[in-house]
Amino acid sequence: MNLTLSTNFSLNEFTNSETAKKDFEKYKEQFNPPQEIIDNLKFGAVNIAEAIRREWGTFSPTCAYRCPKLNQAVKGSLSSMHLTGEAFDETFIKNGVNISNKVFWWLVANKHKIPFTELIWEKGNDENPQWLHIGWRKQKNQEIFRIGGDLNKIKKA
Repeated sequence: MNLTLSTNFSLNEFTNSETAKKDFEKYKEQFNPPQEIIDNLKFGAVNIAEAIRREWGTFSPTCAYRCPKLNQAVKGSLSSMHLTGEAFDETFIKNGVNISNKVFWWLVANKHKIPFTELIWEKGNDENPQWLHIGWRKQKNQEIFRIGGDLNKIKKA
């Protein structure tokens, strides 16, 4: 099923998983999420991913929705926002260069316009994260933090 979530993003992009593709029968639920999950993914695509794409160009999430079996296989948290279709991860690359630092600080500067509730600088170093985790929950306040280091040591782009 290749449902359109937004102008530039499809359900396939937000359910893509190399792990699940390797054993389709075991993880087939990954590619056919329930409507509630699709609605959550659509919110993220329309309100967050499209804004990032307008500013920084084409990208496709590395990881978005994870069905329970896949989440367990990749040792994801039992409370992961990926399970509910309320997060995506991405390493933003432009012209062969990791620009995730720039995207992170752009999101921080635009946090009142873009409805993310979680922005996490995942691993990496003070120059760039290994990837960004961007999550959204309608009932939560915004949280911005870093895993694998001190948020205050991050160098602004």
